Amino acid sequence: MEKVKFVLLVCIYSALFPFVQSMAQGPVQTIKGRVVDADSEISIPGVNVIVLESHPQKGTITDMDGHFMIEDVPVGRYTIQISFLGYEPVVLSEVLVGSGKEIVLNVAIKETFQQLNEVVIKPEQRKDKAQNNMATLSARSFTVEEAGRFAGGWNDPSRLAGSFAGVSMAEGVNDNAIVVRGNAPKGILWRLEGVEIPVPNHLNGVNNGGGIETVFSVNMLDNSDFLTGAFPAEYGNAMSGVFDMKFRKGNRDQRESAFQIGSQGIDISSEGPFKDGGEASYLFNYRYSTMGLVGQLADMDVGLPNYQDLSFKVHLPTQKAGTFSIWGIGGKSNVAFEPDEDPNEWETSWDNNEYDTGSEIAAGGINHRLNFGQKTYLFSSIVGAYDGFTNVSDQLQRDGSMIPIADHSEKNYRLIVSSYLNHKFGNRHTNRTGMTYTNLSFDLDIQGNPNPGVEDELVRIANQTDNSYMMQAYTQSKFRIAPTFDVNAGINFTYFGLNEELIPEPRLGVTWRFIPKHSFSLAYGKHSRLEPLRFYLAQNESGAYLNPDLEVTKANHFVFSYDWRVSDNMSLKIEPYYQKLYDVPVLDGSSESLINYEWNMYFTDPLVNDGTGSNIGVDVTIERYMKNGYYYMFTGSFFDSKYKGGDGVERNTSYNRNMVLNLLGGKEWKVRENNLLSINGKISYMGGNRFTPPDQTLSKESEMVVLDESRAFEWQEDNKLFVDLAFNYRINRNKVSHVLILQAKNITMTEEMFGWAYDFQQQKVVPHGMTMIYPFFSYRLEF
Repeated sequence: MEKVKFVLLVCIYSALFPFVQSMAQGPVQTIKGRVVDADSEISIPGVNVIVLESHPQKGTITDMDGHFMIEDVPVGRYTIQISFLGYEPVVLSEVLVGSGKEIVLNVAIKETFQQLNEVVIKPEQRKDKAQNNMATLSARSFTVEEAGRFAGGWNDPSRLAGSFAGVSMAEGVNDNAIVVRGNAPKGILWRLEGVEIPVPNHLNGVNNGGGIETVFSVNMLDNSDFLTGAFPAEYGNAMSGVFDMKFRKGNRDQRESAFQIGSQGIDISSEGPFKDGGEASYLFNYRYSTMGLVGQLADMDVGLPNYQDLSFKVHLPTQKAGTFSIWGIGGKSNVAFEPDEDPNEWETSWDNNEYDTGSEIAAGGINHRLNFGQKTYLFSSIVGAYDGFTNVSDQLQRDGSMIPIADHSEKNYRLIVSSYLNHKFGNRHTNRTGMTYTNLSFDLDIQGNPNPGVEDELVRIANQTDNSYMMQAYTQSKFRIAPTFDVNAGINFTYFGLNEELIPEPRLGVTWRFIPKHSFSLAYGKHSRLEPLRFYLAQNESGAYLNPDLEVTKANHFVFSYDWRVSDNMSLKIEPYYQKLYDVPVLDGSSESLINYEWNMYFTDPLVNDGTGSNIGVDVTIERYMKNGYYYMFTGSFFDSKYKGGDGVERNTSYNRNMVLNLLGGKEWKVRENNLLSINGKISYMGGNRFTPPDQTLSKESEMVVLDESRAFEWQEDNKLFVDLAFNYRINRNKVSHVLILQAKNITMTEEMFGWAYDFQQQKVVPHGMTMIYPFFSYRLEF
């Protein structure tokens, strides 16, 4: 009998031991990923991967396909070291390991300049370094974890970039349009999965390149790049900045999901393999916003938007035919406002303005990658994209009648076919050469009221469907001349079919690491970007084209950089720059210039390429990466942005804030061993926005805002101080994470000016703005 009891106890203990052990050690997670050559992007087998702070130390080596997996890592933050003979070691610091989702790391390591005997190369820690190794300067990567951690980020790439040097928000905090070194938001090239896409923001039309939020969740993204000047040759049709984003692959080993609910609405995502043991995987995310419903319940006197979006990626590797991926994004949004019908309740002309605005965006494509040996691959894409924008606006009068202001409907379509060949000649030279064909078309129906204070009918300004095309070809190389000296060189050719203009754009960048931890970089690039197609294809009343020979806007970028690695986890970067814009379309004899583009611009007179512009300034970044539970970053941008319109008079651009200072940071604590609490803050101090002052006499006559265009952008707001605060609390349980997020933008309640309004009591035009805290709170479940 005693023997039976002993055997029974042994069986019970054996059955429960794994559970008891997991309870004793707390929640654990798997760290896995893939290691590739930084130049050829080909997998590297046999690479050592070590979790440095693990006890006992955990590690593994990559398999024949470059994949690695380290299981049962307790939750927390870790430093991961990747090393391989003949390659420069890499350190990924402060990787956050939670219990709800496996950690997937895609790491690129660089072959050493030459085989060194008995020389120890110190691992590199550089979280801000661009993923694109042909970017010389003015470029940095950003991660999903940073987007969720930084105060004021709202899980939005645009708002995250607003903390970087050289970047300011176009309108303040109410939308995510960003100004890069004094350039209009329309100058940014948005790329997803290697190809250009429309501006991926909800309500992007009304905010001139910005919106309320990106149309895909940041949780869809892999590590991505943001560039602010002198870009590599592969980035054509870009004037001010580049967002080069990539969706991550879904988990190929197990199914994972996440559900989030909060002030913005609901967010649902899922990923996993199509079948157990297979290589193919899926990833999707759907969001539905309830902001508009919140606004109605709160009886707010401004319209709040409604929106929803869907994004996905399917990864399909094959044995012999290469790797395919199918991806897509789609979003729909609208905002509307109905005025109070009682004129006695009106304070300004915003109170009797009725509007209904909406936008749509969709893009999707198929990518294919085929490797040729260990040094060459071919990457090809075919993509379709659409974006549409509508705006109907009326002004309610005291007698109850409506004066129509605008009825704008615009649809844009793109078909893109692109391909490039990447070849690594050796550890000193890598080349990428490619071509892109883009078919552009639009469907436009614009009606406006040229004299809203006098006329009570709309006049048709444009009703047109048309198309054209653009072709790009480029080649670029990275040369490692010496262990301390790199050269990035290339050229991009852009051909615009409408005006038959061929634009050669040379690019050159050099980096000299003159002493350890210190480097100088210098880069030059010629860049160009098409204006919205409707400006080139505008017609007069008889149907003749107004601007058949209008050229593309161009700019020369000159940037110098000094970079000091103060320590392994701290850096200082100083970047002076100068940009000269030319061939800018302007209206002859007027202050109007497409440098100051707004969505409702449309000209019935010809445009000419007599406009110019200049941006000169210096960006400063001091950054301490997350270590020992805290981080901080200071960025300063001091700049002057000027332009000349069709009248030849030099003026400030509408984006010339002159100065932007940001200080952000945070502290993280372990709570009850397995949980994490973090407090993050951001302080921004910046020059005010510029506006064209009103003509008070004409405005009083019509009881509407009439601007004095002869004094374009003379008036500037006072300097602004914005403070954001964020609290994150992560609860780790076995195979489940709970994440609580509370953020508040503009807790100092600094007033934001949206524009001008006619004040009925004072009978004059006054600044119109809003003073409020923007709350963001959510609960996220990862499992």
